[in-house]
Amino acid sequence: MSERDGRLRPDDPSYVGTYQLIGRLGAGGMGVVYEARARDGRRVAVKVIHAQHAGDSGFRSRFRSEVARARQVPPFCTAEVLEADPDAAQPYLVVEFVDGPSLADEVTRHGPLSASNLHALAIGVATALAAIHDAGVIHRDLKPHNVLLAPGSPKVIDFGIARALEPTTQHTRTGEVVGTINYMAPERFGAVADAVTPATDVFAWGCVIAYAAQGQAPFDADSAVGVFGRIMSGEPTLDGLTGSLRDLVQQALSASPQHRPTARELVQALIGPDSERTLFAQQPEIRTAVAGMLKTRRAPRPRRKAVVAAVVTLALAAGTGIALRQGNTDDQSKSVKEAAMVLPNGTLAISNPLVTDGEWKPSSVQNGRTYCRFSNDGLGIQNQDPGIWRCSAPDVEVKGVFAVEVTGRLDRAGSCLGIWFASTPAMRYRLDACPGVWQLHAEEEASGDSVVLQDWAVTGTGPEMHPQLVIENDVVRVGNNGIRLGEQKLGEPDLTGGRFDLGVVSAPDARKGPFGVTFTDIEVRVAN
Repeated sequence: MSERDGRLRPDDPSYVGTYQLIGRLGAGGMGVVYEARARDGRRVAVKVIHAQHAGDSGFRSRFRSEVARARQVPPFCTAEVLEADPDAAQPYLVVEFVDGPSLADEVTRHGPLSASNLHALAIGVATALAAIHDAGVIHRDLKPHNVLLAPGSPKVIDFGIARALEPTTQHTRTGEVVGTINYMAPERFGAVADAVTPATDVFAWGCVIAYAAQGQAPFDADSAVGVFGRIMSGEPTLDGLTGSLRDLVQQALSASPQHRPTARELVQALIGPDSERTLFAQQPEIRTAVAGMLKTRRAPRPRRKAVVAAVVTLALAAGTGIALRQGNTDDQSKSVKEAAMVLPNGTLAISNPLVTDGEWKPSSVQNGRTYCRFSNDGLGIQNQDPGIWRCSAPDVEVKGVFAVEVTGRLDRAGSCLGIWFASTPAMRYRLDACPGVWQLHAEEEASGDSVVLQDWAVTGTGPEMHPQLVIENDVVRVGNNGIRLGEQKLGEPDLTGGRFDLGVVSAPDARKGPFGVTFTDIEVRVAN
């Protein structure tokens, strides 16, 4: 966004929303970026999506989700998302204006960074990635053009937005990978939907730092095929890097995602006594950003489906509504400890003791080791691996005010009850009832990617649990056996009940299965 493309062109609009456009900052495959002025005089950057994408409903849905993901990232070390309209004739995104060149511009004009500036860049970008990942977001397209050298601390932009351009829409061919090949991890060239994890961003971090140190990407070659070959063979060029920073970059460029450090581990390795005495003294903004990132760490997230148990999931929500926020579980548990959970009276939509095949169907895989199975005890669900295994439910649509009550039991250590209770055309919502903490998730319908919207500390419970949910338009209230834990505004006017799936979810810190739960009954009641 820092590369100025010039004055407005005759076919450029004068306004986007309430923002007056005053110049072009650049253009790319996704859209045009303008410098603009808000009503209060503040300078902002406005990204307007190309018309060919605007007509694709799938793109709009993903754009809405990705914008909402991006809005949850703390503003230190990033360009803060200020506003977005995914439903405009041409969707647009408004972010903080960052007055500084991109890393690509700086290296092109002045050559590789000095050692001190390189170390500062490494800390700043790693800190931004850690904050992005803690918010449940994966950048997917980290590269020198997306790192702006703002005064005080580098800023990472366009985090998460690349997801909106990935496959399943008319503008993307099946199997096509969206990204910049010089900065793409080897796993990106396989099963893309399952391969993209925070470790993918860490690989890109290593590429970016190597570029800043030597003026070229570490896997640079004369052609895209050549770059691909070097990435897959794991032979980077790391001229200009020495000492511990070189070691960290080499680790980040490991072919195996499991062998790469996390972004948070990068920060911790980069900030030592020497940083406090030298770098932080000269650039206190970076110290502030690091402190902010360490302070705002969110709860760990359960891994997604069994086939991708190692994936740390993406954040999602609608830009027109869902407000993701991380709860302070200590404060919440104190404030709601004595509150009663009030359930509405009304008409029963579902009442099932879950002891026989009926509305829910049995199923099994892995030679019967992962299953949904009925007995006199209830609906037993087991998953052999970490992740999620769910039992599909009947599609019973309910709207307005409705309540969901479930009784279940944790049969194996590290297991959680998974309850899907509401949905929109693009997303579904799930409550995970785990030992010690209950988590409210938003889950993308198409991919299953999910994020924790809220969590609550739940103490004094045994294996038996009695989760209760009341959904009133776009607000969900969560209770446990008559005690209200809290509520979350989802901001979804089209929210409905529907497929009330039940499942087993591995706890956030669980590493080895099997995992098992039993549901003994479920009741869904619609208020009259």
